[in-house]
Amino acid sequence: MIRVLFVTPSELSAGEAVTALHMAERIVRRGGRCAVLASPFTAALLESRLGSLVTRLTSDRTENHALWDATLRDLQPDAVVFADYPLLFFSNGITPLVDERWVSSLESIDALPITLDHLGYAQRVMRVPFGPPHLSMHAEVTPELPARMRVLLPCPMNEPTAIAGRRGAPFRYWDVPLSGGESRREGTGNASQKDGGLLVVHTTPNWAWRIAKRWNLPHYRALSELLQSWFTGLGAPVTVVSVNNGELLAATETTDMRIVNSGVLPPDEYERLLAAADLLITENAVSVTIGRAACATLPVALLHNSRRLPEILDSADAETRRLVLAMEHARLGAVFRFEAFPIWSADDVAELGLFRENSVTSTFVRVEMFGGETTHRELTAALTDPETRADLSGRQREYIARVAALPDAYEVVAGMLSTPMDSRCAP
Repeated sequence: MIRVLFVTPSELSAGEAVTALHMAERIVRRGGRCAVLASPFTAALLESRLGSLVTRLTSDRTENHALWDATLRDLQPDAVVFADYPLLFFSNGITPLVDERWVSSLESIDALPITLDHLGYAQRVMRVPFGPPHLSMHAEVTPELPARMRVLLPCPMNEPTAIAGRRGAPFRYWDVPLSGGESRREGTGNASQKDGGLLVVHTTPNWAWRIAKRWNLPHYRALSELLQSWFTGLGAPVTVVSVNNGELLAATETTDMRIVNSGVLPPDEYERLLAAADLLITENAVSVTIGRAACATLPVALLHNSRRLPEILDSADAETRRLVLAMEHARLGAVFRFEAFPIWSADDVAELGLFRENSVTSTFVRVEMFGGETTHRELTAALTDPETRADLSGRQREYIARVAALPDAYEVVAGMLSTPMDSRCAP
């Protein structure tokens, strides 16, 4: 039996905590014991499934050190898994735990320290910019990992096979393929599906809408208009459920198009929603949900913008031109290149290294947000065209096969614990 303590410190991002949730459930099913020290934000997501295994951290570092010490004493873990360790060093959006004494103590605790690496933060010390590059100077520097710390690479999203120079062991935290396919048509009782309609899920991370609000970016007002133009008149009613802060998009209802806002959903409800969907759309290239959808053979469209405003205007149709000029009128600098709105361009994502030699990039389609009729055609095909959907599903199944061959969370942690200490400390 192995004993594992998980630490989920983020106050803004759910993806890392959801990985920890599935890992903890797998370890418990295999006979292990787990506990979780969670930020208030992630605790709200985890408690419905893990109950008393979750202890809420606070806004006070000293109190959190006491909770840390008590949990180590009570659980006596073999391993401590951070989701993710580099996040602890960020200047905001994180429950406080780090100071010099605490970091030094990681070299002497009995448990093996392990970090998940969802995005590449644990690969090396790097400066990571955040926020629209022409508006914000905010950046964070990732830390050097403690010498004893090991790295785990969650799949899906990381490349399941070996990559030269990459640090860490890939593993799966789900059994794949995930439910999908026919269950979408059986669905969750969605009215539009009962009427032969289509369900599109749009997902927005907590940090994205907060940063957009901070900089008064009219992105989501524009997206509301675009969704109506893309999904009206398809011959079947379309419901778009946007998982956000509950009020992000302009709620809309016509005879063949609805936009519905949802607040943050518990993991069970979120997974049921995805199982019922016909298409997932997101503006976040590094979203864990992309990998989750790929492993359920759910078509995914990444909305991105690879062009600056003058380039868009040079080729835009009249409606797209009107929209982007209205965005600029509302806020100068509103239209800019992004791969993960509103913080990273394609160059920024490439610098992280997550997608280097990564076959997950074949499991979704990249669609220009301001591509006019071309975008409309590509999204319609991803939603309704059997040939397009079958081609994407085939590529997803190839990725699923690689993920399925990986050890699960229990096996990979147990394997690290059985490795001699001198091997553990190798990079």
